[in-house]
Amino acid sequence: MRRMALTFSIISAILLIYGLADYLTNYNWAQGDQDPLFGNQNILLNDGATVLIAGGFLALGSILMWILAVRQQAQSQPQRRPSVRKESGDQQQP
Repeated sequence: MRRMALTFSIISAILLIYGLADYLTNYNWAQGDQDPLFGNQNILLNDGATVLIAGGFLALGSILMWILAVRQQAQSQPQRRPSVRKESGDQQQP
């Protein structure tokens, strides 16, 4: 589970970096470089914004996977109880 979470985290980071770079450098939209959000023709986004949205959803999924991986690891490890140690000075010898 941790490997999958790490893989998704790396992919989401790459998508977020690429989306941010594309969104910031492509201020003037080229022909065909716009996508309707969820099929709504009134809301047009450039490709950088679309990749940012996809990377954000992937980042949320990877955060959820990390939480589940940490919980699974904590449940698989046995809980340690504090041991009671007797000091040699506490015992009296006759």
